Amino acid sequence: MIMSYEEFVQRLNTTIETDQSFFDKLLIKIVRDPHRFTGVFRLSNVKNKLIQYVTQSREIKFGNFMEEIITEYIQRMGYRNLEKRIQADSQNAQYFNVDQLFIKDNSIYLIEQKIRDDHDSTKKVGQFDNFRKKYLLLGKKHPEHEIIATMWFIDDSLVKNKNYYLGKIANETSANLKLSISYGPELFINILGNIEAWNEIYAYLSRNKAERDQESLDIPDFDTSKEIFCALLNLKKERPALFKKLISDDKTYVQLREELFPTGENLKKLLD
Repeated sequence: MIMSYEEFVQRLNTTIETDQSFFDKLLIKIVRDPHRFTGVFRLSNVKNKLIQYVTQSREIKFGNFMEEIITEYIQRMGYRNLEKRIQADSQNAQYFNVDQLFIKDNSIYLIEQKIRDDHDSTKKVGQFDNFRKKYLLLGKKHPEHEIIATMWFIDDSLVKNKNYYLGKIANETSANLKLSISYGPELFINILGNIEAWNEIYAYLSRNKAERDQESLDIPDFDTSKEIFCALLNLKKERPALFKKLISDDKTYVQLREELFPTGENLKKLLD
């Protein structure tokens, strides 16, 4: 065992939890762009749109968790993590943020990780070009090291653009550069040499998914909940211009209030 299940889940919950700052940002998003949540030309009611927003937010946070947890596993497997920012030698050069960057013996490892390979043609091109800039820069900065770079897609059930990526890396030739495309356990088998770590991560995710099987997303009631009252209070204090929009006579915001605050309890309490 590399990590206990209890620690794994604690790290996951800490990353994906919805705290007060989440509701503050959600309210700002709604007031700034009300047409994304309500309007005649939206079949979904505002509550369903909010659930969709929260779901998408959780998926993004899950991607962040997977980056953080893989970094921790890499360290515990005996590699030394490096700073996840690389910069060209020239002054004021652009920084590149990377998902995983670590070293062992004479090899520097670069991993660009994504949840799944399901991108369209435009995004896949940009994604690989960004990856290429990073591994070429590493090779230039560390000519004394072997650079082992891979694009890793965690979910191996989708391999939409595999042939494209393989074709791109086949055109690269460098003595100190080793490139690959990995899906699911391939990273741990071919690069890290520790399939037990992958099996543990996969087992923990499967167990946690089963435990969440009956879980349903609960959006706090905008009319009465403490979380939304606090978000309204913070909006009024910190972004008064947005708060004025929310309580204005503009028909867009009148409709928004009718859907989000049908009795107006939280708004009345705040204004009183």
